[in-house]
Amino acid sequence: MENLELSLSSLGTISRHIDKSHNELSKYLSKQIWSQQDRQCILEYLAQLLLEKDYTLLVARHLRPLVLDLLERNAERVKAGGKINHDLHERLCVALSKLLGVSPDAQAFAARYFGDAPPVFQRLFFTSEESSSVHYGPRRMKLRDLMGATLRFLQSDCAKFRVLWDWSPCVSQLLTSDIMVRGYTAHCLALVSRMTDNQKTIFLRKVLSGDEILRMKIKALEETQQLEVEKALVLANQGSVMWRQEKANKFTRGQVVSEDLSQSVVAVCGVVLPRMAPRQTEQINQKDLVLVDSTCRNLRRLALAVASQKAVLLEGPIGCGKTGLVEFLAAVTGHSKASELLKVQLGDQTDSKMLLGMYRCTDIPGKFVWQPGTLTQAVSKGLWFLLEDIDHVPLDVVSVLLPLMENKKLMIPGREDCIDVAPGFQFFATRRMYYSGGGWHRPQSSHAALLDKFWTKLQMGSMTRDDLKKVLISRYPKLSMVADRLLDIYCQLTGDRHADQDTDTQRHGEDRVLSLR
Repeated sequence: MENLELSLSSLGTISRHIDKSHNELSKYLSKQIWSQQDRQCILEYLAQLLLEKDYTLLVARHLRPLVLDLLERNAERVKAGGKINHDLHERLCVALSKLLGVSPDAQAFAARYFGDAPPVFQRLFFTSEESSSVHYGPRRMKLRDLMGATLRFLQSDCAKFRVLWDWSPCVSQLLTSDIMVRGYTAHCLALVSRMTDNQKTIFLRKVLSGDEILRMKIKALEETQQLEVEKALVLANQGSVMWRQEKANKFTRGQVVSEDLSQSVVAVCGVVLPRMAPRQTEQINQKDLVLVDSTCRNLRRLALAVASQKAVLLEGPIGCGKTGLVEFLAAVTGHSKASELLKVQLGDQTDSKMLLGMYRCTDIPGKFVWQPGTLTQAVSKGLWFLLEDIDHVPLDVVSVLLPLMENKKLMIPGREDCIDVAPGFQFFATRRMYYSGGGWHRPQSSHAALLDKFWTKLQMGSMTRDDLKKVLISRYPKLSMVADRLLDIYCQLTGDRHADQDTDTQRHGEDRVLSLR
C-alpha cells in the first residue's frame, strides 16, 4: 500500500488561482482530516479543473505525478455509458494537446486514447441535425481551440495522426472568416500533405495575407516560449507530490492512498503507470517481491523509465533480481499473463529469425505461411518484451534492434515490412556484470556495445546484509532466530558483496562467484 502525499502548498497555489465562485479546493484545505470521500472529491475536482484550458498547465505544473490519473478519470467520463460525450471529448483533446510537451504521460495516453476515440475536429463531420442533438456545456470549445490542438498533435507525431484521421472536412475551413482557424488549418494540411518549405510558403500566402502570416508566427513564438517556461516550472516543482510505503490510513490530510486512484492506473513507488487489467481481477502475490529499501529504489527507477517510454537495460551481477524486478512490475501493471510479457533468453543459438519470424510449411504441399517471431508479436500488439543476457547478442540481432530503438520501427528483411511500434510496447533487456580487479565490469568484447547509447540504464547491485535479513525473515519467519548465523555463513562464502554500499568495493577476495539463486 502506498500513500501519495500531496503538497498542501501546491494545492493552495492552485486554489488561489481559481475563480472563487467555482473553487471547491478551499473547503477541503480548511479541513483537518480528509475522509475517503473527500479524497475522491478532490481528485474528481482536479480532473475537471484539468479540462479548463486556463488551468490545464497550472494543475500539471503542481501535480505532475498525478497527471495520468486525472487524464484517465476524464477519459472514463468521456466514454461513460458506451457513448462519446463530445463536449468533454473536445475539452479533453485541447487539454491533452497542451500537455504533450511537458508530460511523457500525456504522449502515451494520447496514443491509447485515440485508438478508439474520434478526432479532435469531430464536429466538422456532423450534419446540422446531428450538431443540434449534441449537448454542449457553458464552456464549449471554440473551433480555433480545436484546430490549434489538432496542429499540436500533428507536430508531436505527424506520421501517426496524418493517417489516423480523415482530413477532408478541414479543407472547407480554409475559407472561414476566423484568421486563427484558417491559419491553424493551413498549417495542418501542409503537414498532412507533406509540403516542402517552399510549397508551404506559397500555400500560406494563398490562404492568409502578409499581416495574418506575421500574426500566426508571433502566436507560434509565444506558444513556444510558454512551453519552455512550463518545462522549467515542472522541474522546479518536483517535490509537489511525495510518496511513502505504509499501511493505509482511514482518514488522512494531504495524502492520497493508492486505492483512491483510477481503476486504469497503478502507483508503483510513487510513479503512476497505466494498468491493463481492472484492479478487481488481479491476482498478485505481494510476497513474490519483498520491497526492502534497495528494491524500492530500483523499482522506482524502473517505473520512471517505463513512464518515459524508454528502452531499459538492467545491469547487475548474477542473481541480483534483474528479471524478477521486470516481472513484478509487469504483474502490478496488468501484464501478468505469459502472453503479455514475452521473454527471450539470448545465447549462441539465437538468431534474428527467432525474433522476427520465419515461413513454415503447412499441411498443403508447397504452401508456406508466415509465422511472426516474439519481437514482431510484441511490437505489433503493444506487449512488453524482455531480452535476457543482451551481452550474448549476435550481430544479426543487433542489426534488427538498431532501427527499432532509434526510429521505433521494426524492419523485416525479405518481406519489405516496416512495423510501427504499437501503443503499450515496452522493451527491456538484462546484462550480467562480472567481478574482476576489485570491481564489477560489463563484458567489453560484446556486440551489445553498439546499442549502448539507446538504453536507459539501471544499474543494480547486490543487496546489503540488512536488506537480506529483512527478505529472509519476511519469506521465512520461522528462521528469524538463526537468520544472523545463516547470513554470516552466506557472506563468508560470497566475500563482502553484501556489505554496506560504502564498503562494498573495499575488499573482495578472488573467490568463486555465488548468488542468491
